[in-house]
Amino acid sequence: MRRVVITGIGVISAVGLNQLDFLASLRSGRCGISTLDGVDEAHGVLRFKNAAQVRGYDPELALDPKELGFMDRFAQFAMSAAHEAMTQSGVELTPELKEKSAVVTGSCMGGRGSEEIGYWELFHNGRTRVHPLTIALGMSNAGASHISMKYGIQGPAYTVSTACASSAHAIGQAFWMVRSGAAPMAIAGGSEAPMFIGGLKAWEAMRVISKDTCRPFSLDRNGMILGEGGAILILEPLEAALARGATPLAEMVGFGMSSDASHITQPLSDGGARAIKPL
Repeated sequence: MRRVVITGIGVISAVGLNQLDFLASLRSGRCGISTLDGVDEAHGVLRFKNAAQVRGYDPELALDPKELGFMDRFAQFAMSAAHEAMTQSGVELTPELKEKSAVVTGSCMGGRGSEEIGYWELFHNGRTRVHPLTIALGMSNAGASHISMKYGIQGPAYTVSTACASSAHAIGQAFWMVRSGAAPMAIAGGSEAPMFIGGLKAWEAMRVISKDTCRPFSLDRNGMILGEGGAILILEPLEAALARGATPLAEMVGFGMSSDASHITQPLSDGGARAIKPL
């Protein structure tokens, strides 16, 4: 079993458009939750007003403008985060490394914002066709696919979709692959962009969104807050990272996952406890 380290990090979030700004916000306690912008309330006023939105994001800083029309916002987040992570890692993608490395991302909703636009035109505006890239924009594995194409990664490239655990599961599976030797390197993480009216209305219907803010450890907590963004890690064997002169940022020493097999929206603590229980 190989020791696995993280050599690159990329972040796009409501509290920072890169890892340095993100870290500074965490250290200063800056909150990214604020009034929801850019949502057309012609379909009814939302019961909640706050969200953790990514503001001031310019995808052209990391992506080719010609490629943006092929990516939903969630895929753009994944690509921008991967660009930052790969730049920091400094890994040289040799032909052998490209052939065997892995890309594993997580996304629950994928590009449903792009799908919503197409279906609205179809069902409400009398269009007889949708955009020819609707499937490519909406598929949950679009982020992984674009990362794979960008860097020429020809090993396993796929997306895990397990609700709120999607990206954690993606990172864990990538960790297992690098540790076992199934992949010599992995680009892993995930992204979401749920700030479109259909998605917001769906969450509203579940009655789980707080009307003010997210405070999970308070007795008077009253719900969650939706957010958007992306994060990507570069995972490598410790020996390979040290051999090329890289400075590991952290070591990943274990991962577990489990299901409480209980309820689709009301998880039990036993399930989470089982995931971290020593074998």
